Amino acid sequence: MGRFETQWLAAPENLSALAALSSQWIDLVHGRRLPRGIVLDMDSSVSPTHGEQENSVWNGHYACTCYHPLFVFNQFGDLERCSLRPGNVHSADEWGAVLKPVVARYQGKVSRIYFRADAGFANPEVYESLEV
Repeated sequence: MGRFETQWLAAPENLSALAALSSQWIDLVHGRRLPRGIVLDMDSSVSPTHGEQENSVWNGHYACTCYHPLFVFNQFGDLERCSLRPGNVHSADEWGAVLKPVVARYQGKVSRIYFRADAGFANPEVYESLEV
């Protein structure tokens, strides 16, 4: 299993396909009934680790060794996209790689895209990206 994960799943083309998998399922559902608007919620979380996992790092805020994943959900509770990040990154690190593909997928399909996030995402780059 370990070789399968490192040789096949970790290949760049497979990682991008895995990242887009949940959005493909959501698009199938929306193909039958597209919502007028979409609400995207972005937040980070903590995933405590035990042992010597790669990129598992101490996080002072959560007071544990962990990963610090980033998630985007829609108003229906569907996971739009996510990213597993090292435990010591800021809440908003790599937000563009997670949020921008989701927003691009909905542009031109829905009349409104709403975005909600906590203060960790209150930075000019996020606002400028969403104003387009």
